[in-house]
Amino acid sequence: SRSFSAAMAKSKNHTGNNQVYKNHRNGIKKTRRPKKMSMQGMNCKFVRNQAFAKRGMNCTPEEKEQRLVAQKEAQKKMEEK
Repeated sequence: SRSFSAAMAKSKNHTGNNQVYKNHRNGIKKTRRPKKMSMQGMNCKFVRNQAFAKRGMNCTPEEKEQRLVAQKEAQKKMEEK
């Protein structure tokens, strides 16, 4: 019988026998979500402009008031035309 089994071809190529146990030993964790979206692969002209636009938005309250006054004046000029 022993010589007969040695002559036979191997049939079992793969088993997932212990894998589930091993995976759960450390716990199956959710992937960590990035805080900021990656800009890689985005239109670089857009990304660059976006950065400048964000920088232009932040200002002091006094500057903000001046901007609002300037906006209102520009609006009046547009309505006169």
